[in-house]
Amino acid sequence: MFVVYIVLDEVREAAFAARPAAAVPESYRRRLERMQNRTARARTQAGLWLLKQGLELVGAPSGTWARLGFAPGGRPCFAQGPAFSVSHSEWLVACAIAEHVRIGLDVEARRENVSPRLQRSIAPSGDFFDAWCAREATVKASGRVGLARIRGLELAGDIARLDGRDWHLCPVSLQAGYASCVASERPLASASIHTLDCADRFDLSGVLGE
Repeated sequence: MFVVYIVLDEVREAAFAARPAAAVPESYRRRLERMQNRTARARTQAGLWLLKQGLELVGAPSGTWARLGFAPGGRPCFAQGPAFSVSHSEWLVACAIAEHVRIGLDVEARRENVSPRLQRSIAPSGDFFDAWCAREATVKASGRVGLARIRGLELAGDIARLDGRDWHLCPVSLQAGYASCVASERPLASASIHTLDCADRFDLSGVLGE
């Protein structure tokens, strides 16, 4: 499994926000064109760009990128291709890609203004953001999201119990000041997790010129 990520700044955000809708697969263009919020558009473009880079890294067959579509519930997916999950929080955007296993990824910027009530419901003990990422990643892997499901699942070490089944949790370290976690339907060995800062690997001109 690969986890690829980029830490945005004002220049990178502007570059992604300015990317034309034609830069993404046809199935996604209308959704992107409807986005009025510049920040949301930039982060969506960044996530799609990371997905494209990640497909190349995992050796996905030529043409996989162009076949990006949506599951019945509206979740982006490939009918034939690797599973993936995209998440962003503040300046961090990340994408996890895996073969033959359902996954969910969540990243969260650590902050101070978490309500005590939410803290108690998500993490009665332990770190709130670690627990939130584990819960959010799990519901994303399950394909059905929602706050009630985030609150309702059970956490026990590196296992999350949801919908009568166990989901396996793998915290990943991407960027200082952020919590990150991948949930999967089968265990993922930590040695197979690869983090790659695309801000360093790929020249910014590639964002504007693709």
